Amino acid sequence: MTLANGLITVRLHTAPQHDEEFNDWYNLEHVPQVSALPGFVRTRRYFCESTDIRYLAWYETAGENVEGGPHFQSVVTDPTPWSIRMRKLYGENRERMNFKLMCEVGSAPAPDAPWMYIVHTDIPDHIVDEYNEWYDKEHLPRCAGIPGVQRARRYARAACTSGHGGPQYLTAYELTGPDIWESPAALAARKTPWTEKMRSLFSNTRRALYRLVAPAITHEQAIKMQRPPVSAA
Repeated sequence: MTLANGLITVRLHTAPQHDEEFNDWYNLEHVPQVSALPGFVRTRRYFCESTDIRYLAWYETAGENVEGGPHFQSVVTDPTPWSIRMRKLYGENRERMNFKLMCEVGSAPAPDAPWMYIVHTDIPDHIVDEYNEWYDKEHLPRCAGIPGVQRARRYARAACTSGHGGPQYLTAYELTGPDIWESPAALAARKTPWTEKMRSLFSNTRRALYRLVAPAITHEQAIKMQRPPVSAA
């Protein structure tokens, strides 16, 4: 299986009255279309009630250059009729970011973990080397050892073609339940002098707990799912 060394995240939001069509579009057309493109490895979708942009598409890619490549950009610049309609519904409520994998602890859960806790942040340039050392040598291994954490991965921003800014770093923890991250074991794992020092330097930080709403579709499965585009009613 192709290694997923890159990641494209797309956060989208539509008014709740359009949720049914929005999910149909994603599940029946958009995810199979995008995931079948060269360089895409697998795709999952998540939902977060507590954020302004509620839906998250999580596209794992072979590398950080896939987003800017011709195959993905052809989908962006030449949307289907249904995609055009959905763009009108979500409007400016979209954020697309492109990352490269920096560190991974643990194996891919099977079946997919039902929850994922995500932390975005920036860190001052003068402390980046220590930040990376802290994450790789202490923080990520400690967090991956928390009961209920199935895998921990962290990423750094790569080139982004969507025109959006956003934090430089992303860390994702795949969880067996929604309360894992606030459990006594998790709080203990995150309470060290080094962690307190690093967290005091975070800026532009975002944290959110996401629930899995569509399990992984692999590149190979997406190719088999290809069908004529579904027309909007």
